[in-house]
Amino acid sequence: MARKKKSAPVVEFTEDVVDLGAVEQLNKDYFAFSDYVVGDRAVPSASDGLKPVHRRILWGMHTMRLFPDRPHVKTARVTGEVMGKYHPHGDQSISDALARLAQPFSNLLPPLDFHGNVGSPDFGPAAPRYTETRLGRFGMLLLDEIDQGVVPMEENYEGSTTEPVVLPAAYPNLLVNGANGIAVGLSSYLPPHDPREVCEAALMLLDRKSSSVEDLMTVLPGPSFPSECTITNGDELPDIYRSGQGRVTVRGAWTIEPVGRGRQQIVVTSLPYDDTRLGSTEKFIGQVGDALDAGDLAGIVSFNDESSDGQVRITLELGTGVDPDMIIPGLLRHTNLQTTNKVQMHFLDEHGVVRLYNLRTVLQAWVAHRIRVVVARSENRLAKIAERLHRLRGFLAVLVDIDETIRIVRTSKTRAVARERLCERFEIDEIQANAVLDLNLGQLTEDAVIEFNKETDELEKEQAKLELLLSSEQRQRTEVARGLRKVMEEFTDDIAPRVTTITTEEAPKVSKAAMVIDQPIQVYVDASGWVQGIRRGSKAKPKLVPLHTFDTSTANTMVVITTSGQLIRTLVDNVPEKPTAAASLLPGLEGEPLVWWLEADMPDDLLLVMSDGMVKRIAASDCEGGDRKGGISIVKLATGSRLVSIGRFDEATPVVLVADSGQGIRFVPSDMRQMGRAAAGVKGIKLGAGEQVVFGGTVTGDTILLATDKKHGKRFAVDELPEQGRAGKGVKVMPAGRWGKAAVGAFTEAAGDVLVIDGDDQPDPVSLSIGAFPQVARDAKPGKIRMHDVPIRRIVTPT
Repeated sequence: MARKKKSAPVVEFTEDVVDLGAVEQLNKDYFAFSDYVVGDRAVPSASDGLKPVHRRILWGMHTMRLFPDRPHVKTARVTGEVMGKYHPHGDQSISDALARLAQPFSNLLPPLDFHGNVGSPDFGPAAPRYTETRLGRFGMLLLDEIDQGVVPMEENYEGSTTEPVVLPAAYPNLLVNGANGIAVGLSSYLPPHDPREVCEAALMLLDRKSSSVEDLMTVLPGPSFPSECTITNGDELPDIYRSGQGRVTVRGAWTIEPVGRGRQQIVVTSLPYDDTRLGSTEKFIGQVGDALDAGDLAGIVSFNDESSDGQVRITLELGTGVDPDMIIPGLLRHTNLQTTNKVQMHFLDEHGVVRLYNLRTVLQAWVAHRIRVVVARSENRLAKIAERLHRLRGFLAVLVDIDETIRIVRTSKTRAVARERLCERFEIDEIQANAVLDLNLGQLTEDAVIEFNKETDELEKEQAKLELLLSSEQRQRTEVARGLRKVMEEFTDDIAPRVTTITTEEAPKVSKAAMVIDQPIQVYVDASGWVQGIRRGSKAKPKLVPLHTFDTSTANTMVVITTSGQLIRTLVDNVPEKPTAAASLLPGLEGEPLVWWLEADMPDDLLLVMSDGMVKRIAASDCEGGDRKGGISIVKLATGSRLVSIGRFDEATPVVLVADSGQGIRFVPSDMRQMGRAAAGVKGIKLGAGEQVVFGGTVTGDTILLATDKKHGKRFAVDELPEQGRAGKGVKVMPAGRWGKAAVGAFTEAAGDVLVIDGDDQPDPVSLSIGAFPQVARDAKPGKIRMHDVPIRRIVTPT
């Protein structure tokens, strides 16, 4: 009979529900996360200038005995060792950090010696399975005397071994190689500095504790980068070094070379350091191309990257007659030929707390760290000396009577008995007795006694010196200075001289027009706002029916103003030979109707007429700019209002406004003052409900032409409009009713015989003679204008 299965025991679970405030718990968890990121990942220590991953890499290589006199090993082996014992994160992050420690374009004193592709400013290093590494001389200086217990140790993440909390750092690595890191709510950035200058500044502070930032800057004037470059805001460096925050503007290097036939080329020989490494040539080439496409740069006919073997050489060939000095400002503005390096001196102090340092306090932090190293080294040495002296005194005590000592040992049955009898006979302790028993016969000679006495004297002298050192902070500072001078001797022959120049100068400002080749061009604009430019010598033909034609130069500026009151500028050089929509040529236009085209200099004052009856006088000086995307706004429009017309302002010349209701007014604007761009203007005509101005401006002829939306029109003399005060209701100039609402108008001379009219859906202008407009009094009925069956929207005089 089958045995009956036993039922599984029933396990009862109890659950305790604890009420927690969401905000309180989130704050607690987020604080713990941010504290971990700041302390264990992102922010370097002020003592050794290293983040945990870099410190663990150096320590891991030290435990592997990968010293400069040992062979290189595979980088993957180091990566695995560090990840397995000290840094439980991704192997890619460790190998990248390891390669960075060996990059000469990222460090002035690379701590590692590397075999293989260490990477470049443009590309990353080779995979760790292909490269080899070992500690370099400067890495050994960071680990200086670490085996002597000079820094505190802590357990690794799994408790199987220990790792240093901080490295001894025999030189101020934080300032020499710089630092960067982004944590939760703060960032840490510091550019590199010349090692000799940093050591001189540290020596100054060691010699005189009261040294100020200004004093230190007499020997440490500013950052020093791996490549030839210029710091252009040298006057701001004292404030940056006092506050610990700021920005350092760095400019690369270039030369000018002739290429024949009166042409020149700019040769970029160095790109500036940018936050963490030297500038990227690939990025520079891309930015030059983008700036040329956007019209921000001109005059460059070709460019090529000829860099090799770590040497930068980028050639920018210029057009005939183009001055290189006119191109450089554009390169500085639109490429990484000039960069800005942040300075944020947020570092961890000896307690692991983030502090904002300045030049003086960061050097003080290193000095204090080295004093702690000297004290720890001295205390450890004193402990060893005391232990050795204790043994030596035991030796000397028993060797006074060697025969007796030998007799006691020979007649003792066991080591324990011999030890006890020696302690009793010579008044020594067990430790000394055991040391005596460990002596061999060769150490019982008279010469050995002499050596023990000599060693005791030397150790006692060393002990006295160390005790004296520990009793005086000044002596400790002197000892740190002595060690630093010894380190500086290693810098003398191996460190390249400073190649960073510090100046105070503003970036040269040159207009875009100065960067183009100045040559005649004829610009065509059609009724729909399409543009075409034909340069001198070109075989291109106009492919549009022009409404306006400009004979100008490629170095001139073209200005347009839209119905929304936006003023936009562009260089005439940007007008292509193929017909192009204005929205493609003018950044930020976005299809708005254009009110005004201008290719020459603006009048001193402009008159703006708005559809709600407002008029505005604005100075040309207030209309400067507009070359950025979207341009600038030159008037504040009321809701539903639009800009109707723009023209030259003359306080002695009458202004005429006509509303769609047929009301018109003529006034002299002598009381109108200049207003800024944000002003809405003053009232020009008083309108009724639903009315709007459809035509207006300063009188430029003796005849007014008006047309309605039903293709009726009329012409009459300007003098027929009575002159009134501004802001009145005006008089009737176009009868309302079956003829339609007034739609457009224009000023012209009575002797003229051609006008151009265009409609909503008519891409090309329609030419009509002035005779098509009946010559009638202002209060007479308009006549029919014969043209295509489209509403009349605009009347302009052809140019």
